[in-house]
Amino acid sequence: MNSFNKKMVALWLYLITDCIMFTIIFLSLINSKCDFNIKKKILNYRIFIIETSLLLFCSFLSTKLLNSNKIKYYFLIILLSLFFLIIEFKDLHHLTKINLNFNYNNFLSNFFLLLIFHALHIIISIIFAINLIFLKKINFNIKICNIFFSIFWHFIHIIWLLILLTLFYIK
Repeated sequence: MNSFNKKMVALWLYLITDCIMFTIIFLSLINSKCDFNIKKKILNYRIFIIETSLLLFCSFLSTKLLNSNKIKYYFLIILLSLFFLIIEFKDLHHLTKINLNFNYNNFLSNFFLLLIFHALHIIISIIFAINLIFLKKINFNIKICNIFFSIFWHFIHIIWLLILLTLFYIK
């Protein structure tokens, strides 16, 4: 097994363990009771559309990095990711201001856990992008790293779409 295959296996093992962790959180969210009034208060469709388009554009830019290795794409991904995090934490802060925090009930506890766990992955991707910028500055061959970065971004976006589908179709 060569070096690339070992790194690829390690990435897929990481993504599989992340999928298992997200699946457990999704199942706990689905099995928790949700009052319709709470669901109506936490679901802001306009914010979800903005956040989804930001993540979709970041996934597109990560794919664009595979063909043209320009540093401006890294900065755009970092900027859009930070904008996504600001919107998401502002939304969570708004929920705590109207006394819908993670202590309110089991559904909101799982909801906060899911969004914060997803935000943690966005932060990891920002750190990954900053690391790739430094590697590019020292003329390191980062083609393999760009492939891993793109796979990770697509994983993050798929998880976000699953979060939205779970929230919209929950009983």
